[in-house]
Amino acid sequence: MKYFEQIKESLIQKGVSVEITPESIIKDLGIDSLDLMDSIVDLESALDIQIPDDKLMEISTIKDLLEIIETLKK
Repeated sequence: MKYFEQIKESLIQKGVSVEITPESIIKDLGIDSLDLMDSIVDLESALDIQIPDDKLMEISTIKDLLEIIETLKK
C-alpha cells in the first residue's frame, strides 16, 4: 500500500474532510464523481499509469484503487 498517502493527499485536495483509510468506501467520502475522476486523473499523471475504464467501474474502496495502482506499477 505504498501509494496510499498519494491517494489520500489527492482526495484531501478535492475537499475530503473525513478520515481516509484503505477501507474507506469512496462514495462515503463526500466528493462527487467529477472530483473523484479529477483525483484519479491526477494520480494517473503523477504515477505515469493509465487505469482502464473497466477497472474504474470496479473501484468502490480506497483499497480497490490501491490494488489497481499496485498491479499497474509492477
